[in-house]
Amino acid sequence: LKENIEVINNALDKVKQLKGITYDLKSDGNRLTGLIAQDLEKVLPEAVYETSAVDDADDKHLAIRYGNTVGLLVEAIKELEARVKELEDK
Repeated sequence: LKENIEVINNALDKVKQLKGITYDLKSDGNRLTGLIAQDLEKVLPEAVYETSAVDDADDKHLAIRYGNTVGLLVEAIKELEARVKELEDK
């Protein structure tokens, strides 16, 4: 079902460019957590898409497919684990 499969290289460097944030949603005041879409677009554009407000099709903005960030995070964790093991072996 998949083709052109590639491991995400330099995942930790990419994750280090992101900021985990909390914010209040303007529409209903809900407190949420997430990432800045513009930052994520620079390192993992496959996880970002353009959408519009439900009540205004001209109101375009970027949004994130958070499920698409899992591969990046998994590879970053693996890179960290390799660094830890290397340090432990010294």
